[in-house]
Amino acid sequence: MKIVVTLLAFFLFLDANVSDAKLKQMVARMVIIGFDDTKIDHDSSITKDLQNYNLGGVILFDVNYQDRSKQKNIQTPKQLQTLTKTLQSYAKAPLFIAIDQEGGRVARLKKRYGFTNVAPSAKEVAKLPLDTVVNIYENQAKMLETNGINLNFAPVVDLCSNPNNPVIAKLERCYSNDPQIVSRYAAAMIDAHNKHHVISVLKHFPGHGSSKSDSHKGFVDISDTWDKKELKPYKSLIAQNKADMIMSAHVFNKHLDPTYPATLSYKINTKLLREKLQFRGVLVSDDMQMKAIANHYTLTQALTLAINSGVDMVIFGNQLEHTPTQKIIDTIFTQVKNGAIPLKRIQEANERIEALHTKNSIVQKPIIFKQERIEMSKAYIKKHYGLDVEDITIKPRMIVLHWTAVSDLNGSFERLYPQKLLSDRKDIAKASALNVSAHFLIDRDGTIYQLMDDNFMARHVIGLNYYAIGVENVGGKDNKEEDLTPKQVAANVKLVRYLKHKYPAINYLIGHHEYRNFENTPLWLERDAGYRTKKADPGAKFMHEVRSQLRDLDLKSRYEQ
Repeated sequence: MKIVVTLLAFFLFLDANVSDAKLKQMVARMVIIGFDDTKIDHDSSITKDLQNYNLGGVILFDVNYQDRSKQKNIQTPKQLQTLTKTLQSYAKAPLFIAIDQEGGRVARLKKRYGFTNVAPSAKEVAKLPLDTVVNIYENQAKMLETNGINLNFAPVVDLCSNPNNPVIAKLERCYSNDPQIVSRYAAAMIDAHNKHHVISVLKHFPGHGSSKSDSHKGFVDISDTWDKKELKPYKSLIAQNKADMIMSAHVFNKHLDPTYPATLSYKINTKLLREKLQFRGVLVSDDMQMKAIANHYTLTQALTLAINSGVDMVIFGNQLEHTPTQKIIDTIFTQVKNGAIPLKRIQEANERIEALHTKNSIVQKPIIFKQERIEMSKAYIKKHYGLDVEDITIKPRMIVLHWTAVSDLNGSFERLYPQKLLSDRKDIAKASALNVSAHFLIDRDGTIYQLMDDNFMARHVIGLNYYAIGVENVGGKDNKEEDLTPKQVAANVKLVRYLKHKYPAINYLIGHHEYRNFENTPLWLERDAGYRTKKADPGAKFMHEVRSQLRDLDLKSRYEQ
């Protein structure tokens, strides 16, 4: 049901005349809220926020910032698991449940509450061998997943450039002053989180490590202390596709922007982060109630500047002060209606948020992909496409949808799993011993499984493999029956949107049965004129249903110059 709601919301921002109610829902997807309850029911204020809006997320804390003797959201593992399950049950769309669990002193899940596998601080972690750290972060990520946390505001990738920094180095939140070491240990946390469907957040962009003061308490100027090497961990992790979300810092640097702090700066968040560093993920603000922002800007000014600067989600932790959810949403809504915030910014933010939800929902189910398969893939590329390649990476320009002609997940997976072609595929055995494969496999209940890297070449469509991502769908009885399910339709729509967001060069979406439409085009590389097979999958009806929900992407089914 949540997939359907998400997709419907996604289509709405294509309509410039979107209703006020729908616009407010879109705005609400950009908001992460803190609240004061350890348990909730249908009368709780946060429940009403979830029910009235498609709220983007909640952030949980263990204690009340103003009175640390009071518990805010977290008491015990059992209590937390009940709370997170209840939050998700009331949410009308996928919900981020966020926490700050860096390790060491910044950890909301503490041993004294009964939580295990609490990681040491970044400073202590950096003293350990990397294989030990991988195990530490693996256990912590598993703990987060068990307790219903799907978004962790960690790792800190600030450099330890100022050892007297009261909010970073003094709290042991940074790994090192060496960007390579920072990137290496941060990547270990990110990889562990990804395995357990917990989204990581790099913070605090463009670097908070050199500061001399705390942005929780007031204005922070890093103009004379910041160094451009503080960008290196971001560059590295973005290049490795390990940066799904980045948090902005409320720091001022006159050399990057002479007017605004980073959270409110178009020059920093769009020109530097988006355009120069090529970040395509979700940009989230640090808490908008911190004094570095709240003492210098009105709510309207801060929200307008932040969103226009490129921030996709805003945090109101309701720790430093309390701001009603309705007031936040109404403020952004009013600014969109009066033109101060372009509707396009709301669209972009929603697109990035939903793409991240999709990525986080994908289940990893890898097929065998050892060196033998890589070498057979290279040989296939040389034989059929006439290309000598050093690796088998592709630059996707097309998505091809298939059916497996097998009615169950395990049976479908078993046919794709081996490296060599199965003995019953005599129809294509002469072309290569390389087994057929696909990048994704979608079960009949709509669950999406990733079988291999989506930028590695898979053998799934004659002539087009070098440019195409393949998506198999469980079903298609006897290779004839058009029996794919509505949940598979919704999942394919969601996956195509995610892939188009990840690879903007994708301009084509076809069913396997349409592959010959691309013969004699620049995308068709097959050199063997006799190597063709007749295909019916995944059926004209299925393709029509998928395409009808993707018209806004303008994906073509035939080649266009």
